[in-house]
Amino acid sequence: MRKLSREEVLQILRDTAVRAFVKADLRNADLRGMSLPYANLARALLGKADLTGADLEGADLAGAQLDGAVLVEARLVGVNLAMAHLQEADLTKADLTAANLRGANLTEAILEGANLSATDLVCADLMRANLVGADLSGADLLGANLRDVDLEGANLKGANLEETNLEGANLKGAAMPDGFERFDHNKGG
Repeated sequence: MRKLSREEVLQILRDTAVRAFVKADLRNADLRGMSLPYANLARALLGKADLTGADLEGADLAGAQLDGAVLVEARLVGVNLAMAHLQEADLTKADLTAANLRGANLTEAILEGANLSATDLVCADLMRANLVGADLSGADLLGANLRDVDLEGANLKGANLEETNLEGANLKGAAMPDGFERFDHNKGG
């Protein structure tokens, strides 16, 4: 699949009267710095797209394919990424405040320094993800898979960790919710 040029992407955006790109094929697209707030990108194909610094506030990306996408410092406040595929995506320092990531696959994603405060991560798969220094305060992680996740220095104050799999997770220096008991999952508790 060839990479779309920035000019081709801009032409697609100009040719579309409304911001509806449902099932759009934007794999490998250069979308750096694009402003697409409240765009409908449900089930869009954005694998390996470069969305560095893009503004997607309130956008609908439910079920979108973003495997290997670059979303460094992207503004994703209130975005709907329910059931989205973000394996190996780079979301370093992205702002995902109050985003819906329910059931999303973030296996091996990089979320270092990301803001995930008040985010819905119910049943999300974050296995082997890098969440070093991330803000997960008030996030709902009910039933999420955080196996082998690096949470060093992360803020999980007020987060719901009920039924969350933290086996093998690095919690060094992490600020945990009140009442959370640390134990070594590898030693059976």
